[in-house]
Amino acid sequence: MNNEQLVADVPQDSLLQENVSIDGRESTRWMRLSALVTRFSRGRGAMALADQMMVSASNFATGIVLVRGLGLSEFGKFSIAYALLLYGNSLQMSFIASPMLSIAPLLPEKEKYRFVNGMLAIQIMASVLLCVVFALVGAASHLFTTFYSFPCIFVFACCVGTFQLQDWLRRYYFLYNKGKLAFLCDMISYLGQFVLLLALWRFGRLTLTLTFTVMCITSVAALSIGPFTDRLWPAMDALKETWTRCKSLSSSLLISNQIRWFGTQGVLLIGAGIVGSVGIGGLRATSNLSGPVYLMLFSLENYVPMRLAEELKRKGASGAQEFIRRAILGGTVCFALLIVPVGIFGQPILRLVYGPALVAFYLPMLLQLAFIVVAAGTTMWYFLYRSLQDTRAIFRANALSSIVNIGTVYSFGHYWGVSGIVLSSLLSQVALMAYCIFHWTRYREELLHLSSVDGVL
Repeated sequence: MNNEQLVADVPQDSLLQENVSIDGRESTRWMRLSALVTRFSRGRGAMALADQMMVSASNFATGIVLVRGLGLSEFGKFSIAYALLLYGNSLQMSFIASPMLSIAPLLPEKEKYRFVNGMLAIQIMASVLLCVVFALVGAASHLFTTFYSFPCIFVFACCVGTFQLQDWLRRYYFLYNKGKLAFLCDMISYLGQFVLLLALWRFGRLTLTLTFTVMCITSVAALSIGPFTDRLWPAMDALKETWTRCKSLSSSLLISNQIRWFGTQGVLLIGAGIVGSVGIGGLRATSNLSGPVYLMLFSLENYVPMRLAEELKRKGASGAQEFIRRAILGGTVCFALLIVPVGIFGQPILRLVYGPALVAFYLPMLLQLAFIVVAAGTTMWYFLYRSLQDTRAIFRANALSSIVNIGTVYSFGHYWGVSGIVLSSLLSQVALMAYCIFHWTRYREELLHLSSVDGVL
């Protein structure tokens, strides 16, 4: 029996109903995606995106100033130090910011207020500790290498501590849906940083030490608005109960985020030993042209965790996963639209902005764009598992990613130089994404059950 006969034997009403059902499902999917985009553009997401646009634009302009003012070799040193600063930030995210953004939205208002002030106390203690540790380790390293001067080491240590405090404040504002204040906080820090560094460059006074000094000053200026806008004050008497509430999640995230950092930023330190500070400086400079894509990726941290908490309250883990699925689809489309013009006009932009020497880094820039698209999806899965407090998935996914990255970066770097280093990171993100999907498929029923029994909702 051929296909025409099969169709003829089926009642036409059934065919019509089936077509309507299929069309309805497709229509529903696009309506949900459209609703997600609309809600993002009108609510917290719009302010988070506006904030990240300003931050990315400021960082882009600052990167131009630093490359032109410091030179590619000194800018490479800055990039290596900045990777270490991000290591400190990964500690802060593990112990403080991530648990605060995941737990606080689920608490009653009174408990939430005390919990957040307790988190501020922990943040201040952590910032002081980071400052001391970075200063001591930097001083010890100076006995074996003069890569960084003593003044640069100590100013950078202060910069690490103050950066974490300012970062906590901006996340606090987003937690309480005060996007305008977060915007003001970041404007003082990042735009102020650009203005001061530009002035130093134009007067011929820009050095690596003064760069970190400016970063420290602007971070202090930004975080100083907190006590005036919200009368923030650390609740030292709430330290014990705050830590009791978040220590399980914090401890698990600490291990996972260290693995994650080493598989991304840590690889840059390995890469510096292969391609040198000039190569790392060029890689860092070209990444600035990925700003339009990075701003979307970084703005997710200020929006998605709170939306996930709302979905968990209303629809449970299945609703949260559905939200993540739609967000990945919408994000992929948006990122693709942003990548195309940057990829097409990348070479002339590199020549215009940084000079002819940076055109050689065009291919690494394209690979970084592809990396960001995949990283956006893996970040969404990370938010989901963090909200469900499934640290097992986070640990395994990040461990696999780091193993792939570290296992390939040395050979890839020697064969393909800077492009090989980025290609290694891209491959690790693909492996991370594959595991996140596999984990949900295998443990879906268990996650749905545990999320309701253990009180995640």
